[in-house]
Amino acid sequence: MSDAPQRDMFSGPLEIARELKERRRFEEALQVLSRALEASPGDRPLKASLADLYYRMDRPREALQLAGSILREDPDDPRALVVMGNALLERKKPREALEYFRLALEIAPTDYLWIRLARCHLRVREPQAALQALDEAERLAPDRPAGLRLRAEAARLLNDGAAERQAFERAARAAPAEAQGFFLFLWPMLADLPPRRACLASQRLRENPGQERNPHLLLFEGEQHLASGDAAAARERLQGLLRQTLAEPVRRRAEELLRRAEGGEGP
Repeated sequence: MSDAPQRDMFSGPLEIARELKERRRFEEALQVLSRALEASPGDRPLKASLADLYYRMDRPREALQLAGSILREDPDDPRALVVMGNALLERKKPREALEYFRLALEIAPTDYLWIRLARCHLRVREPQAALQALDEAERLAPDRPAGLRLRAEAARLLNDGAAERQAFERAARAAPAEAQGFFLFLWPMLADLPPRRACLASQRLRENPGQERNPHLLLFEGEQHLASGDAAAARERLQGLLRQTLAEPVRRRAEELLRRAEGGEGP
């Protein structure tokens, strides 16, 4: 028997849809939820899951409409409140999204919701309020990558270089030791920085034990040097990287960037 029939036999539509969403198989999740709602059109958890799916599929208008209809039936439905907040934040309405996340937190306080609240505060340039929300998130789940990323962003809004470095240091301590895992944990924080600052931050991260020759960080630095227009620094970094034994995808990318650096091209 294949995995799919077994899953259908032992799982309900909500669980199946959740699994498919996690795998980003959105069209399949849409089929599962649509079929389930044909059989149970008034099922609020199914409708909330569908509203969340619309949000994930970049269909915020439909997400807002469906979540709004759920809240008209039950103003305290936490799933619909979260979808409303997420969809409004996606539509660049952070002040409105704030209120929905606050309401959801009164019903079901989670680290995820505190982090979403912090993101809203940052979008309306309220870094101190964002830090307070992140403190609450960390009481529930410390050193989440999303929370540390927002701490660094708040520090930049406050022109607090020491706090930004501290956020990076905490992330480095929490990251996996394996080279690719370390890079992937830190990459969102690095990607928030302009190229020259990103290079400096990456170099500091390579000062951590075991990361001195991290090929993913070195490749990133080569890319950022190119993006900043410093072809000479990019060549130096990439030539050093190519002296290592590398996985084939990393080697191909490094060779491609080196050709661009030697030809005076951009990233």
